[in-house]
Amino acid sequence: MFNATKKILIQLLLLVLPITSAIAANSVSSADTFIIDVRTEAEWNAGHLEGAILIPHDRIETGISKVVVDKKAAIYLYCRTGRRTALAVGFLKKSGYQNLSNLETLENASRVLGRRIVQ
Repeated sequence: MFNATKKILIQLLLLVLPITSAIAANSVSSADTFIIDVRTEAEWNAGHLEGAILIPHDRIETGISKVVVDKKAAIYLYCRTGRRTALAVGFLKKSGYQNLSNLETLENASRVLGRRIVQ
């Protein structure tokens, strides 16, 4: 029940933030796993990974702490080429996040995580 409540609270919080999210009911395998898309909103709208959360790389500093509180949580990041993801991973490491995976591209993230690309 706590995990379901936590998911609902995160979804409600994201509605008020200037960050677009798409957290489906079964979007993350556990409350300690997050898939972060660091591309632009336009790129997101063209297609994104099922269950991902959009936090553009230039807003990762303020956006991540509102979504991922536990710095030991598994965070998977992707963008178009891997460049923005590398920037985001660098910042997150400096901020104390420990379990980071740079999946580089949307297509690679889809393959590695077994998630489909949705619009």
